[in-house]
Amino acid sequence: MIVRVYETGNLDLVTVGEMLWNADKQANFHPHASWIDSSAFSSDQPDIEPSTRHYREFRVRWIGREAVVMWLTSNQLLFEIVSYNILPEEEDALQHSLEANDAPPNHLN
Repeated sequence: MIVRVYETGNLDLVTVGEMLWNADKQANFHPHASWIDSSAFSSDQPDIEPSTRHYREFRVRWIGREAVVMWLTSNQLLFEIVSYNILPEEEDALQHSLEANDAPPNHLN
């Protein structure tokens, strides 16, 4: 899932990003269970408004989609979900997992 977080009130995107990464680290001790895969800063210029909107885009793993949306909502931050698709890395992992399960079972008896 890809989520764009926009500047909200007095909070800049660096602070919001650090807070979200810290919430992720606090909730998930194991690195493979983390919510966020990566993030990047960007900006766009809407057709309606003459000003540029800055945002930070987070690539959220499937296991963290609900937690990240709840965290952003509870902190009253402006965000937009750009894509609900699972990340390409997760698709590859699922594909390899399915291929491994296609092998015949190994019985000891």
